[in-house]
Amino acid sequence: MSKIKYHLIQTEVTLFGPNILDNYFVYTSHCRMPALNPFTKDVLKIFKKMQYATCDRSKVLLSVDYDDRIGRYKFHINDTNIKCCYRKVQRNGKGARADNDYKLASCEYFEQDSLVPQDVDAAVTECRRLKEKSLLQHAAFGFVQPKEQLMNNSFANDSLESESFESRPSVLLWGIDSMSRMNFERTMPLMFKYLREENWFELRGYNKMGDNTFPNLMALLTGFNSTRSYSVCRPTAVGGMDACPLMWKDYKKHGYVTAYAEDWGKFATFNYNKKGFAKPPTDYYPRPLMLAAEKELKKVVVSNIPYCLGHRHYAEYIYDFAIQFTKVYRNQSTFGMFWTNSFSHNNFMLPSSMDTKMLEYMRTLSESGVLEKSIVIFFSDHGMRFGPLRRLDSGFLEERMPIIYIWLPQWFKDKYPVFVHNLHSNRNRLTSPYDIYATLKHILQLETPLAELPRPEGCPSCHSLFHEVAETRDCNDTGISAHWCTCHTFKYNSKSDNHIKEVAQQLIDATNDYLKSNNLTKLCQTLKLSNIESVQRKIGHEVKEYESYLIRYEAEPENAIFEASASWHNNTRKMSIHVPDISRLDSYRKISECIEDNIAKKFCICFPETLRRH
Repeated sequence: MSKIKYHLIQTEVTLFGPNILDNYFVYTSHCRMPALNPFTKDVLKIFKKMQYATCDRSKVLLSVDYDDRIGRYKFHINDTNIKCCYRKVQRNGKGARADNDYKLASCEYFEQDSLVPQDVDAAVTECRRLKEKSLLQHAAFGFVQPKEQLMNNSFANDSLESESFESRPSVLLWGIDSMSRMNFERTMPLMFKYLREENWFELRGYNKMGDNTFPNLMALLTGFNSTRSYSVCRPTAVGGMDACPLMWKDYKKHGYVTAYAEDWGKFATFNYNKKGFAKPPTDYYPRPLMLAAEKELKKVVVSNIPYCLGHRHYAEYIYDFAIQFTKVYRNQSTFGMFWTNSFSHNNFMLPSSMDTKMLEYMRTLSESGVLEKSIVIFFSDHGMRFGPLRRLDSGFLEERMPIIYIWLPQWFKDKYPVFVHNLHSNRNRLTSPYDIYATLKHILQLETPLAELPRPEGCPSCHSLFHEVAETRDCNDTGISAHWCTCHTFKYNSKSDNHIKEVAQQLIDATNDYLKSNNLTKLCQTLKLSNIESVQRKIGHEVKEYESYLIRYEAEPENAIFEASASWHNNTRKMSIHVPDISRLDSYRKISECIEDNIAKKFCICFPETLRRH
């Protein structure tokens, strides 16, 4: 970029003043990311606030209390005329089923305020009337049982014992699937207000780097791009993920106590069309509890996802476990990732039902002192990828701009004021999951100069956000491909231009060729172009021979809706496209069940007979 052009941009910012960032999340020399109004008329037409509803209005017959003095859990029966027993839940799978099977032990009856045995990490409970056999109430509980070897040895080796507590902040990753920055403000206004008033650091220019959850979380946890995530970590092979260099392994080596918990068993990040973990990946991994609760308890399904399990909302099992984990190990350095899908993945309105409850959890973390010793990242992987919100004009940005806030404890801000200044400066700069990976690495070596810090393999130019991001950054600098980049400016283009139908048809042909090259034509139907919904042309940085488009089109069968970024060569009349990056805007899970490949699923409309076999 020329000095003159840079000067003009800086002059424009000066003339408009600081309020220009009211209209842009990012306004730099190489990135213009518009700040959308979350409450436009078209959004409000389809948005309806949803209230938190009690899952089961019957009396809770059994509760669990944690006795801080002795570090033990107790069963407390809340009715004098009942008896209760517990079934220990254990991980029980082998090979390909290692992460998907559990077993229940026989039911052990107990007296009032009995201690939960320390070898019980999860339990399904049953309560009955004293002289009756019929079941009154089912419940499930997870227990973060203190482990002596972890309580007494919080360091991985002797060389780390000299480090002060303040050089080893705990790290808490609190994630919500499919939550854009705009939808967070729209659906969770209490949390939005709380984070601003409590001075959490927001990254307004945070841009996803891949289509769905897996590539975005893998970039954050391993620094790999999607291709390397599959080649190195082999998620579809038994034991592949166990050898994967996930972030919690680094923290474990540094003596941290680790935990990872996620809801929605079949569709969890490392289990949907993947083999999961042959062995528990962290010190605490309550997947058996999630599987048992989802199968054994009464379910309420909302938007095709279990929303309630017994008396509690599905996500509350994850958040309660997070609270337990931070409480039990409040005097140790911990690394915990707690991820929920159940109230956000399929319905963009449903998070509004959890706004008040989420605020309660945040206040619990604050009141318990967790925030005094922890760096907390409150974030998502992407926004809504399909459905009515995604179909709006704003859907392109909604999908690509997930929420992310970072909390720093006061002692950290006092000790590292330059890091705080840089993080604040990065608020309105382009950032990606690779930067979070680098930041998590940096936390383990806070005194290391930037030049010596590890960089993510998938984005060697990305770095810790405790150092200032360059004003000249663009999507190439952050490991974000053109299709996912929100820095571009688009202008609506006529759908009737002679070459536009050629572009759309070549997109359809490329998709069919992709299915053919993956030997899926016997399972998946051939797509046919039925309609071009909209065409936008990228403006700025044009090359004479090329024109770049964002095109939304419909295909038969099933009125499948796609969106693609394509470069059209005016001389050769050929289109350049990376097929895996094509977005699918309508829900397709039920009509693509005949195959398991996550990318091909977007393009596969299964033959009816193949669906019946599945």
